[in-house]
Amino acid sequence: MACMTASIISASELASDLSTGGSTAVLLDARYQLGGPPGRPEYEAGHIPGAVYVDMDTELAGPPGDGGRHPLPDLEVFGAAMRRAGVSAGRPVVV
Repeated sequence: MACMTASIISASELASDLSTGGSTAVLLDARYQLGGPPGRPEYEAGHIPGAVYVDMDTELAGPPGDGGRHPLPDLEVFGAAMRRAGVSAGRPVVV
């Protein structure tokens, strides 16, 4: 398994990167509110241009059960969601 590193960038750094048009980052919008309405309507009402919505309940977590409310999803489901969103090796991801 490849070693992954994580870094935090500021909103202004991201805005600057996006404004140049040269960004290779994949933008994932994973908004979620525990006990609240689904996040997709808010995403559709407004999001960072180019961001792809990923759903907590159907793509980022498995069915609730013995593993908890949001257990890790099935690898195939998660992989398909990430491919659909444009995630690939070597591309930075902003969530």
